[in-house]
Amino acid sequence: MNYVCSTLHTLDALRAVRDDLTRVAELPGAASGIVQHPDWLLFEVESRQDGTVPHVVVVRDGHGQVVGYLPLLAVEHTARLDVAGRRVKLYRGAALRLLGSGVVAREAERDGVELAVTRQLAGDLDIRVIRIQEADLPNRFATALGGRGGFRLVSANLLDQVHWSIDPQPSAEAWLAAMDRKKRTDQVQRVGRAYRKLGGDAALHVFDSGEDMPRYCRLMNEVYARTWHHAEVPIDWEAPERVTLFRRLADAGHLVGHIVLREGRPLAYVHGYRIGGTYLVDDLGYDDEVAKVGIGSVAVFQAVRGLLDRFPGERISFGYGDNQYKRLLSTRAEPCGSLYVVRPTRATAGFRMYAPMRWIYRGLHRVRADLRARKGAV
Repeated sequence: MNYVCSTLHTLDALRAVRDDLTRVAELPGAASGIVQHPDWLLFEVESRQDGTVPHVVVVRDGHGQVVGYLPLLAVEHTARLDVAGRRVKLYRGAALRLLGSGVVAREAERDGVELAVTRQLAGDLDIRVIRIQEADLPNRFATALGGRGGFRLVSANLLDQVHWSIDPQPSAEAWLAAMDRKKRTDQVQRVGRAYRKLGGDAALHVFDSGEDMPRYCRLMNEVYARTWHHAEVPIDWEAPERVTLFRRLADAGHLVGHIVLREGRPLAYVHGYRIGGTYLVDDLGYDDEVAKVGIGSVAVFQAVRGLLDRFPGERISFGYGDNQYKRLLSTRAEPCGSLYVVRPTRATAGFRMYAPMRWIYRGLHRVRADLRARKGAV
């Protein structure tokens, strides 16, 4: 099959093919996550004031029908590396940020779409840096691009990362039955203990329709402001662009949010998205005032049980990070990490620092682990 590529650089051009891209993104297994949905692409650009523009490579077949695309954002990027407490700048300049982990296409057409896209990118000599974050490794798209046009792959995480998930289950009961009995009993009993401590009418509420979203976003703003990570990553959940996006996603069945309420006050939340047979737990948090109750992990457990019963056969993804709840609830752990795909030039020479720093950092990490193990054995 002969495929033809074109690249979208403006919001108007993206809006013009939004419906065609949506049709592909919502095919089972076509997209790696909600960030690859065209509505999310539009939100990413519309909500920013930093010069970010679309760079979406659209692939059509011989009949002019869209069969796949690669969602990229053209950004001004600064790559830095932590060295002995200092942030060393490796690169500053134009870059493309990939949303998700690769091309959006159904499995039967993925090879052809991937080939067409990599040829298109390799032939554009103005492209020097492509950033891929939180991708399962090895990353298929990065490997394909690395074999063309002189690009090379650079691992951007100094230590190994793990992606935690729950394999498709016929029901929540089946998932629980596969757990160790003690762990299963403990998880179930913790729910009752947590709600007894909270008292009142405390309960987990589900928000999943467009009309729910204004209230949901108001409650999210309220509880998020009292979480430990608010200062690190400030988010305005009630920003008009975000509320509009959430309305669209919820009405299409892509957004399912959970909030623990007591007397109308939000105490904890589990926020996530469904697409292509996977629910991603995108964010979770809890009011610091009730941290000792353990309502954060309890809310995650409740949300997962509800999702497995409501959407049997869907995968639950927790993303990467070594949180205890992920280890407890997951059935699968796979290597993942962040990558740069770099065209070797003088401007990108700084990326060569990653390899020796990774070797040194991992060596030090092994030494520390050995010392802790020895102290524990004494």
